[in-house]
Amino acid sequence: MTGSVRGKIGMVLCRIVVPAWVLTGAIFKLLSGTPATLPTIFQDLAKDMGVPMDPLLYTLIALELFAIGVMVLVGRFARLMAGFMLGSFCLILIGEMINNAASCGCFGGKIDIKPWQMLVVDGTLLLGVIFLGAKRPKTKTTGMTAPAVMGLVLLILGFGVSFGAKFLLHPPKKQEVIQNGGNVDKTINPHPMDLPANWYFDDIGSLVGKPWRELEIFKLMPRWPSDMDGEKRYVVFYSRTCDHCEEMFLYDLTDPALGSMVTAIQMPDTADTLMPDNAWEMPDTECELMELPLGCDWVLSPPATLRIENGIVTCGTEGDHTQCMELDE
Repeated sequence: MTGSVRGKIGMVLCRIVVPAWVLTGAIFKLLSGTPATLPTIFQDLAKDMGVPMDPLLYTLIALELFAIGVMVLVGRFARLMAGFMLGSFCLILIGEMINNAASCGCFGGKIDIKPWQMLVVDGTLLLGVIFLGAKRPKTKTTGMTAPAVMGLVLLILGFGVSFGAKFLLHPPKKQEVIQNGGNVDKTINPHPMDLPANWYFDDIGSLVGKPWRELEIFKLMPRWPSDMDGEKRYVVFYSRTCDHCEEMFLYDLTDPALGSMVTAIQMPDTADTLMPDNAWEMPDTECELMELPLGCDWVLSPPATLRIENGIVTCGTEGDHTQCMELDE
């Protein structure tokens, strides 16, 4: 293959194919608008550092849009940016494979693609950028002022488009108020907050010591669990596709004594669907069974568990129930 042919292929790859590929993923992520599509390594890091995942998602999308602009409009750095983006994607995908992630989330959760499958695509494109991208001919240096100004403009535009899409595509949703019917029902939330596009615990452990009524997750629920101001109540948020949750019900919450103290709140499968197709069967239990409202993507690590004593949170964990329910492991 001659240098001129390689150069043309490299130009198409770095300035058309790779930008279009990155843009496709960015659009899908903007449409879904959920931090659940963030790589698990980013989710874990955000939780460990106390970084809100929602702004992190839109910041990463903004940087993708910035990179697309550079590849398309700043020819001097197109190949470098294409290689950097694809190399970063490959490293992240390898990390996801190590974490046994079920999906890469590259297309906002709309298309379920395993990390290894996406690694094949991104790895192939990266090899193309490395071996087919022709070296730029030696020309007189034009300086860095123009590329720097262009880069700054593209960065501002990237953040503007990304965060602008957040508010345009995913505004809060009004919730209907449950009518009391003349009877005082203390489990009805008289003023439920508008539902955000997504919700997650910033740090569930930091809720210890707070009255349950101050917790945002309960402010978002149209109906509250019963006996929340009693001596002790366990509230667990679970998923019908979570194996750990199924074991929790089968081995612990079938105990009538414990089950009667538990409110089990099901997380919807998607923002618009409560019950997944592959849901496990609910065993007989004395638990109070409830659901989180539809219309929001609940980004929790089930089972997420709270212990509430005399109206105050005394324990909070994600991905476990034994600690807050005071069970021997």
